[in-house]
Amino acid sequence: MRATEHSLLEPEIQQSPYAYYRACHAQAPVHFSSPLNAWIVTRYRDVQHVLNHPEIWANDLLVKAGFSMFQHAEARQILESNGWPRDTRLQSDPPIHRDYRSLVASAFTAGRVRSLGPFVESIAAELAEAMSCTAECDFIERFAARLPIAVITRLLGLPAEDAPKIKLWSDAWVEPLSGVIALDREIEVARLGVELQQYLAGWMERKRSEPGEDVLTTLASACFPDGRPLPMAEKMGIAEHLIVGGHETVTSALASGLWLLIEHPEVERALRRDRSLMRNFVEEALRLESPSQGFFRYAERDGEVAGVEIPRAAMVHVRFAAANRDPEQFPDPDVLDLGRKNAGSHMAFSQGEHHCVGAPLARLELTTAFGVLLDRFERFELSPGTAIRHLPGIALRTLAALPIRYS
Repeated sequence: MRATEHSLLEPEIQQSPYAYYRACHAQAPVHFSSPLNAWIVTRYRDVQHVLNHPEIWANDLLVKAGFSMFQHAEARQILESNGWPRDTRLQSDPPIHRDYRSLVASAFTAGRVRSLGPFVESIAAELAEAMSCTAECDFIERFAARLPIAVITRLLGLPAEDAPKIKLWSDAWVEPLSGVIALDREIEVARLGVELQQYLAGWMERKRSEPGEDVLTTLASACFPDGRPLPMAEKMGIAEHLIVGGHETVTSALASGLWLLIEHPEVERALRRDRSLMRNFVEEALRLESPSQGFFRYAERDGEVAGVEIPRAAMVHVRFAAANRDPEQFPDPDVLDLGRKNAGSHMAFSQGEHHCVGAPLARLELTTAFGVLLDRFERFELSPGTAIRHLPGIALRTLAALPIRYS
């Protein structure tokens, strides 16, 4: 394969990108992709370089690059007329990014995450028990999608019974990231976005008079360090960001992790013998099947990556998933190695200023869930005739379904 003759927009590469990543590493670790109209950065050290220099490669695509998640003006108009324009201030650049991040960082401290441990375990156990009533199910529908939405709902301070509709809104929120959404569906997604925003606005107003120990209470009265109140559009953007970030990627990681266990029975046997290996399994699963495959940056000025000059105003795509299979950083990168010393240095949660604030909670959910599943069930396998398929898109890697049998 010649790397420069292919693109991340090809359905075959989105389904299985790893030969393409190997070709990029060997032939063109930094190259311009005409179909994507962006420079692709694939080696670990080069991705790290871009992430560590936000003064050159900006993350705030909304303000600095005029980027919109919606491709069609009709969809943007629906959201702007009836709700608030998408304004994910957690994606802003330093130094102002730190002010926004500080508003939610307290929800993800080590102590706060540990305190959620019993709740996460109880939900995982309930879902596993419900699974045990049958011998076969779609693991995503019955378990992987339900655990993280229950956790993020609790973290935000929303009613547990609202989790299904919050999941519906969250799933719709990420559809434009695929880059292949049709006009009619994007309009429907915008309408669902308005529903989510009106729902969150109502709860933020309620939290003013009925505060709790939750993120929405914090956002309801949030102010900048100088005392200025945070605008509603920015509160909304942060709340939406946390819902999607706290749900979609963990769902994907749970599904791909179980798939890896099924594909590697020797790994499953090792985990059953020695649960101390679970932490490295989770890190390896995140490295090998990164839920967030890569995101864009905007060149605020001329820059250079690995000797390649990138002009001002160019788009740069940092490919986390390719960096996670860089043989210079991870020897035998395609191998699931429970003894890998640097497994936790992967980029599934990005790095630098925009390292995922919810990474500790995601790790807790994953280690807890796989522990519960191995305790409750003796064996997992794919349902007969299952063909593994991933949803189309360049940003996220998500299984369309995972039909399994178990005992």
